[in-house]
Amino acid sequence: MHHIVNHDISVKHSYVWEQRKLGDIAVITFGQSPDGKNYTDNPNDHILVQGNADIKDGHVVPRVWTKQVTKSALPGDLIFSVRAPVGDVGMTDFPVVLGRGVAGFKANQFVFFLLEKLKLEGYWTRYSSGSTFESVNSKDVKTAPVLSPSTIEQEQIGAFIAVINDTIALHQRKYFSLPPPKLHYFITYRF
Repeated sequence: MHHIVNHDISVKHSYVWEQRKLGDIAVITFGQSPDGKNYTDNPNDHILVQGNADIKDGHVVPRVWTKQVTKSALPGDLIFSVRAPVGDVGMTDFPVVLGRGVAGFKANQFVFFLLEKLKLEGYWTRYSSGSTFESVNSKDVKTAPVLSPSTIEQEQIGAFIAVINDTIALHQRKYFSLPPPKLHYFITYRF
């Protein structure tokens, strides 16, 4: 075993990653739209996630509600867009109803970053189909080949990448909160 230490983050890993199917490392539930008559704008009803319009900056943002629960996801679950644009992913902080344009993943942060990686690499565009808009089916998602370490390593890697992402977001907020003249100077002379 090798041991890597970076500041306060320690990751032990075996370098043994296995070729798996995405459906083997996460429980995946495909959404189902509630009846149209049950849609509401009442925040006291159930949050309905229909697609990428309900995901911002890696999190679900409530926009539409419903009185009917079809398929659901719990706080901490991942929400994956299966319709154009295919591959957007976010985490939900709320119990939500999964509409037809999304799938819910019971998975860890490693899988979250793995899904982002697949989208960045254009993986889903190879499998998306549709004349009006792109979409992927449950077989495409569940059988997507991925390399995966042990569950313990997944947790460690996911936590490590989350720290990096949080640090990047903090610096972005810091720099983009500068007044326009300072921001202009920073962008012009620092890069």
